[in-house]
Amino acid sequence: MITSTLPQLHWYKIIGPYFTKAINYALATDFVPMEPGKYEIDGDNVFAIVNEFTTKPAAECDPESHQVYADIQIVISGTEKFGYAPLMEQEPATPYNTENDVSFYSLSDEEISYLTLGAGQFIIFFPSDIHQPETFHHQPELVKKVVLKVKVQGSSLNYD
Repeated sequence: MITSTLPQLHWYKIIGPYFTKAINYALATDFVPMEPGKYEIDGDNVFAIVNEFTTKPAAECDPESHQVYADIQIVISGTEKFGYAPLMEQEPATPYNTENDVSFYSLSDEEISYLTLGAGQFIIFFPSDIHQPETFHHQPELVKKVVLKVKVQGSSLNYD
């Protein structure tokens, strides 16, 4: 897991060519006027999903992990709290779904740490990270964010 402000995102192009494509797109795109939906960048290797949602209590947000894609999540507006735990030997509560590239977990409060991000900040989650998005900080609020899905399984990152 990596987190910082948008002006620092360029440092992470070094991770690999798909990260370079995703980050170049993120730094060159004004997401504010974009409608929610999926935007192709490089086929199924890199794509963006623009979301708008109201944050919820942590108890209503299932921690998740992915196997094929890393997430670069950029908050466009609002404030969102993210749960994080390193993926070690936790067993998924919901088995891996290959179509949606996701497993869901039931974690106790002691097993998860939280970070709060606002507009202009990003967080990167790798397949080695369990993350819990869409939780509220103090109260529910409308959030707009983009999730850049970056293929890592089968790429030069050797996550397979």
